[in-house]
Amino acid sequence: MWHGVAWLVTGSLLALWSLSAWALHAVAQWGAGLAGANAAGATGGLAGVANQVGGLKPPEWLAIWLPPGAQEQWGAMVSTITPWVDYALAQAPGLVAWVAPAIWVVWALGGVLLLAMGGGLSALILGINRRKPSPAMA
Repeated sequence: MWHGVAWLVTGSLLALWSLSAWALHAVAQWGAGLAGANAAGATGGLAGVANQVGGLKPPEWLAIWLPPGAQEQWGAMVSTITPWVDYALAQAPGLVAWVAPAIWVVWALGGVLLLAMGGGLSALILGINRRKPSPAMA
């Protein structure tokens, strides 16, 4: 029974690890597509989005809890970060060429480690079961 539990946990962790790698790969591909659209001039970069985000006003119930000048600091932070994000999106198509394979190499290494963990747990359970005296001998 304990072998089944160990391999069920191992399989669940491997499924979660695989889902995470797949999601990260999908986000990387989406980012590359977004960067390609920005480079082609389809959306005009992030300048318009940054202006919209920087101009967002907090709701009234939250505004009373914010320190004075928080809105101006928010706008300044967004305007400071925008060029970095634009640069990262401009580099994204080239980065995806090596990020996608790197994601799957890390996934494979993690998968091997998870399978080794499952084997180690199974060996540990087997060792513990061998040390227990059988009920017939007692």
